[in-house]
Amino acid sequence: MPIDTTFGALADSTRRELLRRLADKPCRAGELARGFAISRPAICKHTRMLGRAGLIRAKRVGRERIYELAPRGRLAIQELIKKLEEVGAFWDTALDEFKRYAEESR
Repeated sequence: MPIDTTFGALADSTRRELLRRLADKPCRAGELARGFAISRPAICKHTRMLGRAGLIRAKRVGRERIYELAPRGRLAIQELIKKLEEVGAFWDTALDEFKRYAEESR
């Protein structure tokens, strides 16, 4: 799964909150949408984007949809966290070196 797709899906705070809600257990669509200040159709658009990114999946049970984290979605998020940690470590080292250089140049 391209990391850009994962970043795009996680760029919105509503989608991140949906993922947080699904981290513990699957949720029915109504339960997942509860408490948001946006419409249900807007929530559906967010869930579709998360689904296209492979982060969640929906199962139809009767007339309801049950959303859950997709197994590949967990891996994509873990990969993203790992990449962010690597980038963070790079910048920590680079900034420490720059600080040391600036202090020595005084």
